[in-house]
Amino acid sequence: MNRIDEKFRDLREKGEKALIPFFTAGFPSAGQTVEMAMMAEKAGADLIELGIPFSDPIADGPVIQHTSLKAIEAGINTGKIFDICGQLKSAMKIPYLLMTYYNPVYSYGLKKFAKRCEETGVSGVILPDVPWEESGEIRETLGERDLRLIDFVTPFTSRKRAEKILSGAGGFVYFVTTAGVTGPRGSFSKDLVGSLDLCRKVTGTPIAAGFGISGARQIKMIKDHVDGTIIGSFFARKIIEGKTESIWEIMRRFKRALR
Repeated sequence: MNRIDEKFRDLREKGEKALIPFFTAGFPSAGQTVEMAMMAEKAGADLIELGIPFSDPIADGPVIQHTSLKAIEAGINTGKIFDICGQLKSAMKIPYLLMTYYNPVYSYGLKKFAKRCEETGVSGVILPDVPWEESGEIRETLGERDLRLIDFVTPFTSRKRAEKILSGAGGFVYFVTTAGVTGPRGSFSKDLVGSLDLCRKVTGTPIAAGFGISGARQIKMIKDHVDGTIIGSFFARKIIEGKTESIWEIMRRFKRALR
């Protein structure tokens, strides 16, 4: 069984929800990325999402854009990120995924990318700029190595389209909570819960909500309607500000809120 599927199965059996932090690979450095992923596991993270920096991150807001730029300027690349993943393979028990855009995957070579994912313990891939209609080759290539391509839905996705997208979804469904790019939000739309419940009716695949989640109050609002939450820009800002040590206690607090 794929490790993402296994993790969500175990969490459901325990009646728990997944906490999924996002870190930009290579920021502030490759070594610190490994250390932060390991610390996140100790602080209660259930899965880790690692971002491969890209020069045109169309789904990311200014915070993640900043961390990506700094990582690129420091010389990070896809090959070095697979080295990071290789270190995590022997150091961590929880699953980790790669989030990037199709350009880095295409440049690296899709089959080579999938092979390196398998070799370095990666369990899934998130590609926000690849429409469902154009994901067939990528999904098949990753699937040959038991890797999950994560599908997206939003509050604006019609039921008909959601049924189409999620008919073969695996790992988890990435539910984008709000329009726009990544980054903390003060509040969510009052219609969000209804949209999440509609998604639940369409698929039995676990649902993880992301974009804009930055506090326990937001987590408590949606936790009964999802199987997990993804938090990235909030933690990235703490790292930019040099407040890395505060992340682990906040992560524990978020995990308690999920319970």
